[in-house]
Amino acid sequence: MRTTLSRNSLAWAVALPPLLILGIFFLVPLCYLLFISFMTNSATSLFDIEPTLTNYTEIFSDPFYWLIIQRTLLSTATVLILCLLLGYPVAFYAAHLSPRGRLIMLMIMMVPLMVSNVVRAYGWVAILGRRGVVSSTLTGSGIIERPVQYLYSFEAVTLGLLTILLPFMVVSLTNSLTTIDKRFTEAAHSLGAGPWRTFLRVTLPLSSPGIASGLMLVTFLALSAYVSIALLGGPRYKLLVSFVFDSVSTFRWPRAAALSFVLLLIALIIAVAIQLIIRPQRVQGKG
Repeated sequence: MRTTLSRNSLAWAVALPPLLILGIFFLVPLCYLLFISFMTNSATSLFDIEPTLTNYTEIFSDPFYWLIIQRTLLSTATVLILCLLLGYPVAFYAAHLSPRGRLIMLMIMMVPLMVSNVVRAYGWVAILGRRGVVSSTLTGSGIIERPVQYLYSFEAVTLGLLTILLPFMVVSLTNSLTTIDKRFTEAAHSLGAGPWRTFLRVTLPLSSPGIASGLMLVTFLALSAYVSIALLGGPRYKLLVSFVFDSVSTFRWPRAAALSFVLLLIALIIAVAIQLIIRPQRVQGKG
């Protein structure tokens, strides 16, 4: 009995400090932001203490905001699919390397993450701009007659987010694939399963935790990647996070708070959908 109590006391002693830090610096500000989202915009202060649902009703009743939400979902879904399709083969190859080779490969992939997203976004501006590398090359070779602007479009935003978020997906998948016991694939081969059947029936289901965690990580980062979206999408292709910033910069704090929680709701819905569709808990025999 005393041993159990001492273990529980030790567990609470270890868990209590991070829980307090999480509550003070995350949950309390989040609750305060939720409170602000139900207040009225003010021209002279942060907000007026007049409870209202206007901030939410205007968002969900305005066709323009629905268009922005649909555009945000389309952009996020495209980035998720491309990251998974491009990242899985790379992770599969990395998982079959020696530990030293896998470490070197992942370190090389992490090098771009050491560069600021602002710098990388401006790099794409220099490549895709009207006077950028792509347009100048095509014009000089005679393929096009005049410079073309490739920025401020769905393609530019998707490409920028893809190059930033792909390493996160590869690392998540690689970690999951390296934990798969080789005896499972050897057993499948010994029972007559070919390479593709083994992959579809053994490797792919067992890597579902890495797929789910990679997709959720990419989702959260893609929805909040304001800098890349602002520089590559510009005023012509804005997503929901762009309007959060616009509302803050124009001192409409309650509207910005409401948009932030709509963005959070979208992220949570996508995360739940990923868990329900992929069901990574099956690997532990719980689903």
